[in-house]
Amino acid sequence: EDLILTLKTAADTFQLAEKNASLNLEKKDLERTVRDLEKMAAAGGGQGGATAAVVQAAQTEMVAGSGDAATIMQAMIAMLYVFHPNLKSNAMRTMALVKTVAETRQMEKLAGDSLYQAAALHDIAIPGVDRPIIRRWLRDPEKCNKDEMKIIEQHPNHAIEMLKAYPMFKEAEPIIRAHHEDWNGKGYPNRLKGETIPFEARLLRVALDFCSKHADPIQAMLDIEELSGDLYDPDAIRAIAKAVPLTEMPIGEREILLIELKEGMTLGRDISNANGFLLFPKGKTLTASMCDKLFNIDRISPLDPYVLVYC
Repeated sequence: EDLILTLKTAADTFQLAEKNASLNLEKKDLERTVRDLEKMAAAGGGQGGATAAVVQAAQTEMVAGSGDAATIMQAMIAMLYVFHPNLKSNAMRTMALVKTVAETRQMEKLAGDSLYQAAALHDIAIPGVDRPIIRRWLRDPEKCNKDEMKIIEQHPNHAIEMLKAYPMFKEAEPIIRAHHEDWNGKGYPNRLKGETIPFEARLLRVALDFCSKHADPIQAMLDIEELSGDLYDPDAIRAIAKAVPLTEMPIGEREILLIELKEGMTLGRDISNANGFLLFPKGKTLTASMCDKLFNIDRISPLDPYVLVYC
């Protein structure tokens, strides 16, 4: 399984490298266009400020790279899914939520795009950590020892290193670097405190923690509000709370333990016994009796302890 993961990751990296080479050529062409337009604007070309508007639009496109950025983000998110499905699900849910935040707060396009990109790319360095460690961390960070947490706490910095080859994400880098900083100054990687943390990163922190809970939205927000002024910026909490009921969350997949299966959950992949006999197929919505059947089989002949469900 680890060999397959390594090969898939290598293939994704090669495809991204090829895409980056193409993007660099396109970026150089766009830079030349912007320089020509700037010269025209400086010389008084255009009518009614139209040239200046075109220059501004081109500059924004250079930074945000909407089309090309989207392609790269999709590839990165696909890589996250191969490593651990929860990472993709959390990213997709958070992207939807921060998009609503940007709309409700009427953020400038560049700021909104950067927040959206950070929501997609904040965890791209996680596959560099051993999967068993990440599995424990995703379930409960306290399950990791100090040495393991030291490794995990560097993933924001490592993500920045990975993104250096993609200049269209430059504005998202400070947000990604600070997305695990706490309002009280006890977060990581740089122990930033209060308003020294970029506001977009404070928004992302609340959005990420809300989306990772996979709980009743009201209860999830109540849990977050209990830590207002401690882990989270109160203003960021209010912004996320306002956006939650306005956001249509995408259907994702998450990995849970077999023993956590409950009535009403829908399987994201097949469940088979040790001999490969199919017990329940992907897409099956479980009843209480189906869950009991799986638990009884597992007691007699252990099944894969990890299952995938839609969320």
